[in-house]
Amino acid sequence: MISDTPAATTPPGAASAPPLPGQRSRPAAPAGPERRPLLPVWTGAGVALLVGLVWACFLAGPVGDLAAQSAWADFAARHPGASYDFGWYGGMHPASYDLLTPYLMAAFGVLPVAVAAVTASGGLLGLLLRRAPVRRPALVAAWGGLAMAADVVAGRVTFAMGLAFALAAAVVALPGPERAARWPRLLAAAALAALATLGSPVAGLFVEVLAAALLFTRRRRLGLALAVPPPVLVIGTSLVFPFDGVYPIPVSTTIITTLCAVAIALLAPADWRALRIGSWLYGAGTLATAAVSSPIGGNVQRLGLLFGGVVMLAVVCSGAWGAAGRWKRVALAVTCVLTMAWTVNANLRGNPSPPAAGQADALVAELDALHADRARVESVPRDDHWDSWRLLPTVELARGWNRQADVALNPFFYDHTLTAAEYHDWLQKWSVRYVVLPDAKLDVAGKDEGRVVAGRPSWLKEVWHDQHWTLFEFTDARPLVDAPASVDGADDGAVRLTVPTAGTVTVRVPWSPWLTVHGAGGACLAQDGQWTRLTVSTPGQYRIDGRYSWPRGSACHR
Repeated sequence: MISDTPAATTPPGAASAPPLPGQRSRPAAPAGPERRPLLPVWTGAGVALLVGLVWACFLAGPVGDLAAQSAWADFAARHPGASYDFGWYGGMHPASYDLLTPYLMAAFGVLPVAVAAVTASGGLLGLLLRRAPVRRPALVAAWGGLAMAADVVAGRVTFAMGLAFALAAAVVALPGPERAARWPRLLAAAALAALATLGSPVAGLFVEVLAAALLFTRRRRLGLALAVPPPVLVIGTSLVFPFDGVYPIPVSTTIITTLCAVAIALLAPADWRALRIGSWLYGAGTLATAAVSSPIGGNVQRLGLLFGGVVMLAVVCSGAWGAAGRWKRVALAVTCVLTMAWTVNANLRGNPSPPAAGQADALVAELDALHADRARVESVPRDDHWDSWRLLPTVELARGWNRQADVALNPFFYDHTLTAAEYHDWLQKWSVRYVVLPDAKLDVAGKDEGRVVAGRPSWLKEVWHDQHWTLFEFTDARPLVDAPASVDGADDGAVRLTVPTAGTVTVRVPWSPWLTVHGAGGACLAQDGQWTRLTVSTPGQYRIDGRYSWPRGSACHR
């Protein structure tokens, strides 16, 4: 909790925390069961652990956001040294999504990492609440643990990992006055802010809200320690691993998130100054996010989703409730209920159930028999996005499950104007040979595409189907590499091709300075508009991949 007021009570025998700048002291309340030293910590962690275990053991599967987490984890396990993933959108940098969590998920498993992260977050939140002027911190911690578990049930494992580090940074930064912020504490806060950003750039953004609140309340050294690492890492990553993406933000999300921030700023106790300032900044940031297209977009709501109900319940459980008049009590109660309902509704309503494990086995076998790995495959996206995970690494997908990349690369799937002619040209551009149409509910960005494919235009020829899938061949497909070269095979880790003569050919892989060519020798790569140009001096077989190395790539030198 961002508060300028220490806890209302302290454990027996413990000294009261020194007051923060500008705070007003409150009389101590009698010690009781709610003020046992670690009760809020154990409660927050316990609730998060219990819900997380039930979800992981009985409900979780690679659908929704968890499909993306599973795909990134599998890629990191298969290609731990790879800087470029060919499996989605023709190719993209995994580092543009997350630098840390995929490797943790690859090492320990997606679900264990999810449960561990949310349990740690619940405990850390309980520790913050134990220090706050809240009379029933264990009750608030219980709701906080449930809210964070609900977020991970929605599949946001990378964010859960980043959030755990962000809360740890808050634990380090918030206790004690500014004068107690010596170098070890400042370095720890900065390191945890960096880890939060490495775990999830969205979590790093929320660290900035805390940093700004500290700066505005004259805790400058701690504020700067938290404020500097996230933008340095985000800007550095975007320069080294280029990415262009836009995440939509619905008007309803903007309104609800802004109202949540304003309500907290207005209803929180006057001496919770840092919290109120942070809420105003969060509301302003939400409006700015809605005004300027960016990869953040609707993700900005997560801070309010997670902590809106927590903060309002903490306010109700503070001295502010007893001091409030009738109408303010009504406003507190209504806002508390609405923010808690928002958390449950947004995270738990409509989560898809995983399909049968073998549902796509026959499709994968057919794609393998057709040598579909020599071109790209377009799977009209299901609403649960299970196909974006299941079809890897058998083939390269023309799309995948990254909303930011999809909106930036394929905006016509979102504006409800897609025509058969536009779809034909798009399939050619991305060297798609096969199109998969699932017999399942489609994603919002797949409905127009599904309509075009179901219309069976002359250039889509059905080659196979079962009760779950229909597979079409695109008869006007453009090869992944220009003649006379040919593709021997491709997966998420590399493209393998044969070049029969010396010379230059265009490979329809999105250009990246990290791309490296291996083969007979005398080969190099250069940018060719959106694509990659391969120049070879010796005929033979070549492999193009992307690896973490320095100097990076196999750039041609003029």
